[in-house]
Amino acid sequence: MANPFRNKCRIADPESYPGSKAEKTLSIEFLPDGFVFSLMDTQRYKYLALEAFEAEEANNIAGYTEHLAGFFREHPLLAQPFAKTVVSVYSHSLVLTPDSILNGDNAGEIFSTCAHLPDGHCLKTEPLHIMDASGIYTVPKALEEFCKEVFPGCQFRSYGASMIKNVLSAQTIDQWRAEVIIHIKKSHAEILLLNNDKLSFYRSFSITCFDDLLYYLFYVLEQYDKQADDMEAIVIGELPMDNPNFDLLASFFKKLTLPSKNDVFLYSSLFASIPDHYYFNLLNLNTCE
Repeated sequence: MANPFRNKCRIADPESYPGSKAEKTLSIEFLPDGFVFSLMDTQRYKYLALEAFEAEEANNIAGYTEHLAGFFREHPLLAQPFAKTVVSVYSHSLVLTPDSILNGDNAGEIFSTCAHLPDGHCLKTEPLHIMDASGIYTVPKALEEFCKEVFPGCQFRSYGASMIKNVLSAQTIDQWRAEVIIHIKKSHAEILLLNNDKLSFYRSFSITCFDDLLYYLFYVLEQYDKQADDMEAIVIGELPMDNPNFDLLASFFKKLTLPSKNDVFLYSSLFASIPDHYYFNLLNLNTCE
């Protein structure tokens, strides 16, 4: 069976291919409707390549995992050795737990009181030192086995926990100032509320259209007794600035802005073709230690 992946974005500097002298770090984000990966020159902290793929007719990670082995084996950028591999996995349920009550034995019990563990999934935890907590999340067992076989020693990350750390870090160093962070993808969106640089709310929502996002956004604001026209917001993810939905969203807030790329890293000149805010989470995974 042909693989179900359709390329929707491709940047590949010549240095990203096998045979170049660059020692490379691979970062991958596995999402419900596909995956995106980047290659970074480990020594220079310079991003060299980025590719994004949609998994057609798949609505979850487990649904396309069986096709990954053949695809990765044949892809010229992925079939090469890496100095480091970071794997970020989307999980609809992320249970944030204070470190004071989490120990090595009770993660499953805590998770089960808040969410359901899907069949064929395992639990993982990710520390969020910036808020003295950890995130408990799920990973399909088949995906975990695939990654460990193809990329021995790979590091697993929670998509949601990494996003929280990236947002709080940017806020802490005054890279931006906002009370609402809205992250938009084709099939899902994340809403984060901040209060004095502290996280007060995080959740991921499945969406099929932009109206779904607006419904969840204003529902959350209502629950927290917040008025959008009094708040500053930042949009990350795949919403073009010239899209009418951007203008609509901006009309609700006191101020709506887009972040710039993280200047901790260097970028191949080819990255100028991608809006800075599109792959915020992926391109900051290497700061989430």
